[in-house]
Amino acid sequence: MNASYQFAGLQRAKEPGLSVEECAHRIHRLSYVEERLMFLQAAHIVTTPQRDLKGLLSRLQYEDGLHSDLLKGRLMELRVSRAKSFSVPDDGLKTVLDEAMHSDGSVELLAALAKVFKPAMLEAYRDYAGQTNGLADYETARLMRNIIAEEEQALELLEAAYDDVVKTGEDETLALGWAGTLEAMLKAVGGITGVGETLDGNVRAVRSGGPFKVAKRPERDSSFSSVWDVNHVDEDRVPERLAQMIATRLGEITIAEALAIVLLEVDEQPWSFYVAISRHMWDEMRHSLFGEAAAEHVYGDRSALPLRDFEIEYLFAMTPLELYVMLGIGVEAALMKYPPGKRAEYEFCRDIARHPLMTTLQDFDWADEVEHVQIARRQLKEWFPGDADELAALAEKGMQFRARTRQLHPPSPMPIPKER
Repeated sequence: MNASYQFAGLQRAKEPGLSVEECAHRIHRLSYVEERLMFLQAAHIVTTPQRDLKGLLSRLQYEDGLHSDLLKGRLMELRVSRAKSFSVPDDGLKTVLDEAMHSDGSVELLAALAKVFKPAMLEAYRDYAGQTNGLADYETARLMRNIIAEEEQALELLEAAYDDVVKTGEDETLALGWAGTLEAMLKAVGGITGVGETLDGNVRAVRSGGPFKVAKRPERDSSFSSVWDVNHVDEDRVPERLAQMIATRLGEITIAEALAIVLLEVDEQPWSFYVAISRHMWDEMRHSLFGEAAAEHVYGDRSALPLRDFEIEYLFAMTPLELYVMLGIGVEAALMKYPPGKRAEYEFCRDIARHPLMTTLQDFDWADEVEHVQIARRQLKEWFPGDADELAALAEKGMQFRARTRQLHPPSPMPIPKER
C-alpha cells in the first residue's frame, strides 16, 4: 500500500502537535504583526524616493494586510472572541512595531523589513507549520502553506532591494545598527510568537513617543522627468493619444501615495475598511506600473514619458475624508460614464491604436476602477455622517479644488517619443 495519501496526505496526523490555545496564541501575534507591517510599509511609500521600492512596498503592504485578514478570521474559529482577535496581543510587541514605524529613510526601513521582521515572520510561520497537527489544524496549515510561499518571495525581493539601496559602508553601519536595535527589542518580548524568554524591561519607546504622521509631500528619485500637466489629445492623433494614456497611468503613483493618508490617519473604522484602502492603494500603484510596462514596451525606455506634478498639489492638501470622497465618488465614478470614460479608453487601445498590451492593461484598469467605486460607496456609508446629497456636494467641492489647482500653471505639449 502507498501510504502517502493516508490521512488525506496531511502531515503529523498522529502527533499531538499544538493545542487550540497554543495555536490561537501564536496566530493572534502573527495576525497583529502582519497588520502592523501593512501600516509600516504603506506609511513609508510617500517618503521612499526609489520608484521600484515604492512599487514593492505597495504590493507587500497589501499582501500583509491579506495575511492578517485571513489569520484574524481563523483566530475566531479557534474559540477566540472577535474583540480579542482584533486586539493588541502584547504591549511590548506593540512598542517594537511602534519603533519600527519611525524607521528613518529607505536604509533603515529595509533593514527593519529585510533583516528583522520578514525573516522572523518566515521563521515563525515555518515553526508553526512544522509543529501543528496538519489533520487537526488543517485550516491553519493550509493558510500557512500559502502565506509561507508569499513571505518567501517577499523576503527575496526585499533582500534584492536592500542590496540595491544599502551601497556604502556608512549605509551598512546605519542598517545594521537599526536592525540590531529592533532585533534586540523583538527578542526581549519573546519574538514574533512570544514563546521565547521575555525581558520586558528592555523594551521602551525611544523614537515613538508621539503618533506617527504621514508626510504630506512625496519624495521621488530621478527615474522620471516631470511636468505640471499635459495638453489633452484627441483620439484621431493616435500616437499622441496613446502616449497620453500611458503617461496618465504612470501618474497614478500619486494616487497610491495619497491613499497612505487615508489608511494611516483615519481612526476607529472596521478592519475591513483598512483592508479595502490597502487594496485600493496597491491597485493605483499597479496602474502606475501599467504605464511603466507600456512605456518600456512601446518606446524601449520606461522613463520616456513624464509624470504630472499638479496632482501632488491638491491631493496632499485635502483631509482624508475629502480626498477619498473626491477620488471614489468624484473622479472614479465619473470615469464610469460612456463616452468617454474607462470603456472608451479600452476601446481606443483595442480598436484604434490596436495595441495588445495596452488593451489588456486598460481592460484591467477599467475593472479595477469599477471595484474602487463600489468600495468607496460601501465604505462611505459607514464613514460619512451626511446623506447622499451632502456626499455628492463634498465630492463636487473636491473636484472644483482639483480643477482650480490644475489651472495654476499651463500644461505642456504631449511629448511623442519614438517607438522602438
